[in-house]
Amino acid sequence: MLKFIISVIFAIAMGYLEAAVVVYLRELYYPEGFHIHEKVNFPFIKFGAVKELKPFSRKLVYTEIGRETATIIMLISFAIAAGNSLTTYVAYFLLLFGIWDIFYYVFLKIILGWPESLFTTDVFFLIPVPWIGPVWLPVLLSVLLVTFSIITLI
Repeated sequence: MLKFIISVIFAIAMGYLEAAVVVYLRELYYPEGFHIHEKVNFPFIKFGAVKELKPFSRKLVYTEIGRETATIIMLISFAIAAGNSLTTYVAYFLLLFGIWDIFYYVFLKIILGWPESLFTTDVFFLIPVPWIGPVWLPVLLSVLLVTFSIITLI
């Protein structure tokens, strides 16, 4: 149970760290505020250009690729350290990923007052192209990941 609690604390801290990065990027690139006006209908995710996104330099794109990769490596590494079999490695990874993503939005709401609702359109990833959709989509998927991991681990 201690591993589980420590894993949850780690994932919440990762959620804060990810939110902090977004706060800094929005302050630098979108000081007037950041909103995507496009609504995404079924299947609730769109890949490709988003007119509200400002172009990023090659250096920033490579930095973003590195940051996203480093995040996944940290989650995998922690999951392997916490688990003791392939099943528990996967379950801890799903737990960490789900809690990290949920608390990412919780901290953005606390710090920025954003998103306005679960129906607000967000950019999920920038790599290899922007992925956008409603906030409820990754939150729902994260709840399912956390539920599955809890059933597996406890």
